[in-house]
This record gives sequence, C-alpha cells and structure tokens, in this order.
Amino acid sequence: MNWLVVLILTTLNEAVIEYLVGSIQALKPYIPLLSLVIAILLTFAFQVSLFNVLLGTEIRSPFWEFLLSALIIARLSNYLNDLVQKFLGSK
Repeated sequence: MNWLVVLILTTLNEAVIEYLVGSIQALKPYIPLLSLVIAILLTFAFQVSLFNVLLGTEIRSPFWEFLLSALIIARLSNYLNDLVQKFLGSK
C-alpha cells in the first residue's frame, strides 16, 4: 500500500506535466521546474508525507515534510518518464 501511494502521485505528476506542458516547445526547458511546482501542489493538496507513508516518521514541521516529499515525487516522476520512454520508445 505504501509504494502504491508513491506510484500514484508520481504517475499523476508526470501525467499532468505531459498533458499540460508536453506539447509546448517553448516550455520544454522548464519541465523540471514545472514538475516540482506540480508535485508541491499535489503534496500540499492531498497532504501526503512520504516520510510518514514509507518510514513511519514525522518531521516536526508539516510544511517541510510536504515540501521534501514534493522534491522526491518530482524526481521520481522524471525517472518514471525516462523509464517509460526507454521501454516504450521516445516521442
């Protein structure tokens, strides 16, 4: 169940980036930054802490807990994108 939360948020983050920004050439250089922004919005909106979900720990400040979780989700969505493009072919 724990990894399912990570996979869902990572996939959702990547899907939002691909559908909203993927076809706009002018925004291609900003995709990593936009991915981080979307991940921040998702973690704060759903109040998901990967530290609590995966490690069972809590950081004293929910702000930092969600922000660090968003950084992890943004990076994982990039890895997911690379993995999918490698096995399914790139655009």
